[in-house]
Amino acid sequence: MKYRASARNALIAWVCAFAVCGSADAVVTTIATYKLGEADAGAVSGALAANPTTPSVGATALARLGSPTYSTIPAPSPRPSPLSVAFNGTSDGFRVGSVLSGATDNFGIEAWVRPTSNTGNATIAYNGNTSTSGWGLFRNGSAYAILYGGNVLTGGTNTVELGRWTHLALVRASGTTTLYKDGVAIASTPTGPNPPAGGFSIGVNPISAGEFFAGNIDEVRVFTFAAGQFSTADLSTSLSYTDPPQVVPVNSWQALFGLFLLLMAAGVLSARRFSRTQ
Repeated sequence: MKYRASARNALIAWVCAFAVCGSADAVVTTIATYKLGEADAGAVSGALAANPTTPSVGATALARLGSPTYSTIPAPSPRPSPLSVAFNGTSDGFRVGSVLSGATDNFGIEAWVRPTSNTGNATIAYNGNTSTSGWGLFRNGSAYAILYGGNVLTGGTNTVELGRWTHLALVRASGTTTLYKDGVAIASTPTGPNPPAGGFSIGVNPISAGEFFAGNIDEVRVFTFAAGQFSTADLSTSLSYTDPPQVVPVNSWQALFGLFLLLMAAGVLSARRFSRTQ
């Protein structure tokens, strides 16, 4: 009897996972995550950053410009990221000559930043061309901002705090763009981006030598999501965050087949119980 019960429970659990649990799509799809140190072999504090730097999620490595270095400047609790990259503000950065995503709605880009200067303007992370297309995070003088090349630059009322780690996220969801600072919405606009074309960069303009960022950047992530499904809980506002596992969608016929198996198993168990009572 114990054996039959165990087999029955295992069968029901498997069918449930196949027919129901596996049928849901992942809400957020991470296109790329750049931990800026943790995925680079041999990275240690004070050393020259890898060329290229390797993503922990995604396949697009970024070429190094100048001499950015790994740093262990303390990051936020509860579990700090052990490494970030320090940029000098005059020649350092990472970039590649192609965009990571062509999305114009239902996308996001986020990063942890610790600026050491608010002079001029600087690219934090950008997908496209800062003059004509795409989207990204930008430091506009003494304020953080959303930048849509050729369309909009807005950051609301906020102040760049030098020497302080801050989490930033640009999210466009169902036609509305929002800038988040430490998980709190600080600016929004209905204006959307031009389709991204150009490159992807961290700490520097994506296609030319300029807009250099001075300070530390860490945990850059680019992602997309299903329409109407974004939640601020999807942001990595703690550096202990890890990308959620991707769930493989299951077709409707597979779900129906799984339900059929569940009903068959229930019928067999009921028949056995009936035969024992005769």
